[in-house]
Formats: sequence, C-alpha cells, structure tokens
Amino acid sequence: MTPHEGERTIVGRKAIPTVEYDLVVVGAGPGGSNAAAAALAGGLEVAQVDRARFPRIKPCAGGLTIKACESLALPLEPSLRSTFRAFEFNAWRGTERRFGYRSPILKMVLRPEFDNHLVERNRTSDRFRFFDGEPVVAIDRDSDRFVVRTPERELVARQLVGADGANGTTNRLFRIASPRRRAVAVEINLYRDRARIEPEPVPCFDFGFLPLGYGWIFPKDDHWSVGLYALSASGVDLRARLAEYVEARGFDVDGDPLDTFEAHTIPLGGHRLAVPDEPVYVVGDAGGFADALTGEGIFHALESGRLAGETAIRVARGEAKPRAYYRSLWRRVLPDTFLTHHLADRFYRDPARSLAWLAKPVLWRPIVHGYGRGATVVESLVRGPLYWATSLMRRTTSIVARTRPTRSA
Repeated sequence: MTPHEGERTIVGRKAIPTVEYDLVVVGAGPGGSNAAAAALAGGLEVAQVDRARFPRIKPCAGGLTIKACESLALPLEPSLRSTFRAFEFNAWRGTERRFGYRSPILKMVLRPEFDNHLVERNRTSDRFRFFDGEPVVAIDRDSDRFVVRTPERELVARQLVGADGANGTTNRLFRIASPRRRAVAVEINLYRDRARIEPEPVPCFDFGFLPLGYGWIFPKDDHWSVGLYALSASGVDLRARLAEYVEARGFDVDGDPLDTFEAHTIPLGGHRLAVPDEPVYVVGDAGGFADALTGEGIFHALESGRLAGETAIRVARGEAKPRAYYRSLWRRVLPDTFLTHHLADRFYRDPARSLAWLAKPVLWRPIVHGYGRGATVVESLVRGPLYWATSLMRRTTSIVARTRPTRSA
C-alpha cells in the first residue's frame, strides 16, 4: 500500500495536493523519526514534515546513554562518532570523580548526521514520505481526521504525532503538556585541526561552574563538543561564561573559539498532562520530557517516540485507545521527568555536597551499573540493592577520585 492523493485544495491562487496517510509526524528530530520508524514497522503509512531543510544544523551535545540506544528503532552505527566506558562528574574547583563501567556507557553522535540518518532510513520504505523545508502553518481537526497544512500541501491522517520541539505547534494547539520551566544550553564545536587540550578528556560534567548548572566536554572523533547547561540563565552572560570555561579547561584554540556558538532551550517538568481524547501524541521536547539534572532529552524523545509509534499501530488495529500512549509514558519516561524536576534545585543548591553524597558506594554503584545496563534513574534506584550487589561481585563499576581543584575559573 502507498499513500494516495485526494482532491486539490485552492489556497489563494495556488492549488495544493491533499494526501492521506495513517499517521502524520510533525517534526524530524529523534523522537519524531523514532515514532515514524515504529509505525512503519507495524505497516502504517506515514508522512513526516519538518520546517528545516535536511540535513540541518542542530545544537546538541550528541551524547547517547545506553537506555537511549536501546530505545532507538533504527541502527545507530552509521552515526556513531565515539564510545566511552567512563565519564567524570566533577565539582568545579573541588573533587574530580571518574566513574567507569565494564562496557560502553556513553556513545557520541553528531546531531545533524544522526537526525538525517534516521530520516534516510525511514525513506527506504515505500509507505513513508518526508517533506522537509515545509513549516506547518495550521493543524485542524476535521471530523475524525487531522489536517496538517504547509505552504505546499495538506497532509491528512487519523492520527498525529507532535515532535515539533519546545515551541511546537502541536502542543500549543492541543494543550496537552505544561512544562514547569525551561533550562538553557549553549554549545560550541572545537575541531581538532585548530584546537588542542592535554590530557585528552573523557566525557565530563563540571558541576558548579555557573550557578544552577554545569560545563561539559564531550569528545568526538574530529572535535570536542563544549558547552554550558543552566536551569536558569537569568543575569548570566552565557556566551562570555562559555569563553571562560574553554580557557579554564585548558583548550588552546586558533581563532575565535565561539564561532560555532549555538543556544537552545530545554523544557522541563512536563509530567502533568491533560490527556486528550483524540489520537494525538506529543513526544520529547514537545511534551517537556527531559532529565532536569543533566538536561538529557534524547532518551526521552526516542522512548516517547517509540511508544507513540507503537500505540498508533494498536489504535489503527482497534486494539487500544489513544490514552494508552500517555499511560505508557509512566513506564520509563515520566518517572524520571518527575523525579529530576523535583531534585534539580536541591542538587544545584550545593553541587559539591550533592556530588559527595553521590560518591557514596550505596549510590554510585547502582546508578553507574544501572546506566550501563540501560536503566533509567528511577529504575536504578528501585533496583539499587540488586545493582549494588552485582556491581560489587562482578566488579562492573569503578570510581577514581582526585581531591584537587579541577581548573581555576
């Protein structure tokens, strides 16, 4: 089966085609593409639309936890840039702590490549159509169908996935999620042909470099992603602070280190949902699904996208109601969204003290082992005794602490 064209609608003086599908996905980030892939695997006809022309620029550190990799409905390897078995959680001007696991615990991608790869994989299906460079100008509900309008066409479907980000049209129209706050992340890419640092870092988080936030370095094969994350950027010049962080961490850069500067917001605390009766599913940043402690959003996007695509299959077959999707989010997505939202302010009030608590074996062993096994924060805590015992007996985890200042600010 392939999508079929219906009547042509006259908009102004222009006749645009109306095409019917089983599912329309608005947004082509990881969450939207994962939803499309899951739906295609179940035999649905899917259209995906994004306002950007692909491949696009996308500011993101590109770190994938094991749980994110396991939620991915498509192969990761073509986009993989590097893997790591260790990471650092450092208290700025305090103790450096390197946590290790016996197998890869963090994988790196370059987001423009990664997003484009997911779309291209879906394009191999004759039941999939992708329309990039077409902003959604309206979404209407016509009887039992959604009508998604762009300047070039009308896409009609009985089900809709809103994966259109923090300021997306879908959630704004249907008012499903109400994120409680917005964090800010800024990032640059320092390419190895014009930047140097010794010694080579592992992925690191420098908590406390700025109030209510941290600095990060994510190494990749040909560059380092360097950035800042802040729960609140009020009164903070993030561009200037990022330049300070690059210098304080010991980078030697030819030219302007900020010439690739990008910024984006991360909606947090979207666990309070007004569940709709219609088959519309918000995923990822569109719903405010993210980890407020670290700013991780890719897992929440991939997992909610996968659940949305699988729910769309069951709804199309008459095996479930649309509300089943929002119940399914409480399996893995919303528990972390809820917990980290309520923990973040307490953690960042005194990050050095918080990290000292995290360094206690009763906490770090189950959390590191859980992350290595693809568990969420809540799952790591719930299964803590089992993970702690396994980590200890099998020596799956390690910690190396150095009680010396990281770098001077």
